[in-house]
Amino acid sequence: MQNLVLFDIDGVLFDPERFGKLLRSRFIKILGISEEELISANADYYSKLSERTDFDPREMTAYLSDRYGKDVATLDHVFWEEDIYQDSLFPETREVLEKLKGQKTLGIFSQGNEELQNRKLDAGKIRKYFYPEYTFILRRKLSDDSIELLPREATFIDNKHDVIEALQKFVDVIWINRKSEESDPAIKTIHSLHELITDDK
Repeated sequence: MQNLVLFDIDGVLFDPERFGKLLRSRFIKILGISEEELISANADYYSKLSERTDFDPREMTAYLSDRYGKDVATLDHVFWEEDIYQDSLFPETREVLEKLKGQKTLGIFSQGNEELQNRKLDAGKIRKYFYPEYTFILRRKLSDDSIELLPREATFIDNKHDVIEALQKFVDVIWINRKSEESDPAIKTIHSLHELITDDK
């Protein structure tokens, strides 16, 4: 593993499934609808996007406000409540970052809505582990412009196998597969961030 280590956020440091469940439980209470109805509304919103990384929390709450006639400010507030971000970090995230910070230079190479991704770092209280000059939050991280920004001396960690395959031509890569015990024989594979501090090769 190189001295400079760049992490994706979702699926690596932050559990988007847990985050989604916490959000849904609060929106359901405010909107007075079933989880199934909210999931259907979410699907309708996503169907209008070119890519999932075009998701914008403020557009989503405006959409729900229009659809159900609820106050948009109340819906907006849910996205910025600090506790749901802290509760959505993977259990080992802080421990591993704390142990790595004195050994490695840590950064972020992630994609999505810039405001929301930054909120995950700030409200999750993990911003302090990452160097600002190595924090990249992009709309499309596999675009040519984004890849140009990727420091070639880095090790990059992502949970999406297709992303890892694409970026291994440019940097050292590690695939974190949290979904199964499968490993890629051609790509370093881990199943928990703990392996970064117990098996640094």
